Amino acid sequence: MHKSLDVKIEERVAWITLNRPDKLNALTPTTMSELRQVFTEIDNDPDVCVAVLRGAGERAFCAGMDLDWSEGLTREERIEQGRLGEKTFAMMERLSIPIFAAVHGYAVGGGLELALGADFIVASDNAKVGLVEITLSARPPYQPKFMDGNPDPDQPEFGGSAPGWGGVKRLPQRIGKARAKQMLFTGVRLDAQQALDFGLVNEVYPADEFDQRVGELAERIAAMNRYNLRLVKELVTYGYDWIEPHPS
Repeated sequence: MHKSLDVKIEERVAWITLNRPDKLNALTPTTMSELRQVFTEIDNDPDVCVAVLRGAGERAFCAGMDLDWSEGLTREERIEQGRLGEKTFAMMERLSIPIFAAVHGYAVGGGLELALGADFIVASDNAKVGLVEITLSARPPYQPKFMDGNPDPDQPEFGGSAPGWGGVKRLPQRIGKARAKQMLFTGVRLDAQQALDFGLVNEVYPADEFDQRVGELAERIAAMNRYNLRLVKELVTYGYDWIEPHPS
């Protein structure tokens, strides 16, 4: 049993659902630990051909780092939480089987960084995505209202801060440096169509068809030979021309 995830394996598909809908599926150390455990289990399970990462509830895929966790961190813990997130998302990125993120509602900050660890992203037409961290220390009216004019606790007295869970690396790889810089410099939240235009998401589905369309996509990938999926993913991810197969 997991405290913050719901995991089901059905017809060669691993459905991994962030299950804190009352907190907009915000990430905690428990979530990070459970994700790493699940990633290990499904990667070693010969009956799983594809994984789908999604969020519970109607409002969000993932709203990023849990505020209770963030506000309670010491200076030392603020450094270590960056390593924790990067370690977790890098582990997802290195899965041998395909994994895609099915994003609805909000996927901001660490929530988008989590989705970027997947092989690709599909979105509901109600999605709102962005790496918004820079706005936390912005001048009004660009600072989020919930900050209420207070200083960003992650802004050091000297020097700067930036998204710390791999977004500054993975976003440019996904959409190119110029568009990534635009998103990162402004902290803008893109709607689903803008995210599609940017190349951040592969497909946009109507909200009332979202679960069905995601299921159909997962079913199609799961119908493929697991070894071939693993080989193709390795070839594309690492830029190999070919790995010669063993002779039959």
